[in-house]
Amino acid sequence: MSKRPYDGQQGSGYKNKKPRNGDSNQHRPYDNPPARYGDRQSNSSPGNLKADLERKAATDRRNYKVDHSEAVKQIPSNLAAQVPVHSFTPFTVPATLPPLPEILDPTLATAPFTHKSLTSYDRATSSSDITYERLEFLGDAYLEVIASRIIFHHFQELTAGSQSQVREVLVKNETLAEYARLYGFELRVKVADFEQMAADSAGKGNKGLNKILGDVFEAYIAAVILSDAENGFAVVEKWLTALWAPKLIDAANSHRYRSPGAILQHALGEDTRTIYDPTAKATLQKRIQSADAKLIYEPYQTMQELKGDQLGQNRHFIALYLTGYGFDRKCLGKGVGKNKVEAGNWAAVEAMHGEFKSVVDECEAKLGLVKEARRKAKEEEEAAKGLKEETK
Repeated sequence: MSKRPYDGQQGSGYKNKKPRNGDSNQHRPYDNPPARYGDRQSNSSPGNLKADLERKAATDRRNYKVDHSEAVKQIPSNLAAQVPVHSFTPFTVPATLPPLPEILDPTLATAPFTHKSLTSYDRATSSSDITYERLEFLGDAYLEVIASRIIFHHFQELTAGSQSQVREVLVKNETLAEYARLYGFELRVKVADFEQMAADSAGKGNKGLNKILGDVFEAYIAAVILSDAENGFAVVEKWLTALWAPKLIDAANSHRYRSPGAILQHALGEDTRTIYDPTAKATLQKRIQSADAKLIYEPYQTMQELKGDQLGQNRHFIALYLTGYGFDRKCLGKGVGKNKVEAGNWAAVEAMHGEFKSVVDECEAKLGLVKEARRKAKEEEEAAKGLKEETK
């Protein structure tokens, strides 16, 4: 198929459309050409909505400083013995926003940006109409599959629950709307009455314009894949890998997504109180716990159920107390984690490297003296016992 650049006017045929009999939707401006996303329906001043959107989009792109090429280099290698979908690489990854892959089929070129309000739409009879709402259905499925593949094959140290959390960060409406704005999609969407849509979306947050732009982004993914049966999926997967790379690295490096058994590597000189140690509780126990000294881990705050991209996850709050060495329930540290084990380890990390590090060191020294005294006493006892056996 030949490539055809988007010109904003392809295939609308809008001016020749008339209301069907019984169409009660009288607010559609059938006598006027369709508005692109952001066009006003009335005479406008230089400060109109379209101009505002164009200025904001230009500013966002100018201020976008995320280095995608560097982030791609940090993505772990695919450790699975998996054959890639296709070896075709459509582009190299620049430091800035990765290039937008093209829709090769001219009949699909404007579909991701076409709202159903441009046609005399009837859900029962319009199965052949291609709008972004129809393409979004397929694009949403592709997006989930591609995100899952990338995370599963490149971040195998994450638990299944953490992998789901990272995927939610990648595919949520806020993320997709952010990318849609950076690529200027909000200036390409065509609706019958944008101002009415904007007014209807006002105050709805993630269910408003973010949802619309997220749908358009998903529709674009579907159109790219459908327009190139041989390479479309591979092109989109490589593009999204580069596009998601900064968020993937940030999410995967965040301790809230880490498996409790993960062994982490950190830069020399990094604050040890910020480094998660999955063996911290066991280490502290070996250092200072004895028959006369106890470490007690207890919740100091009610568990919280999280929302947003961590919906279904919990936040636990654990305090660590020491009884012994002359202390009675001395609080050595507090920790917060996605489960009690992780929160307890953070509390132990705080105890060993935080404000009361000197207390732990002192207790360890005392326990060392006690152990040394016991060792000498045992040696003396065994020596005396041996001497007694010799004299028999």
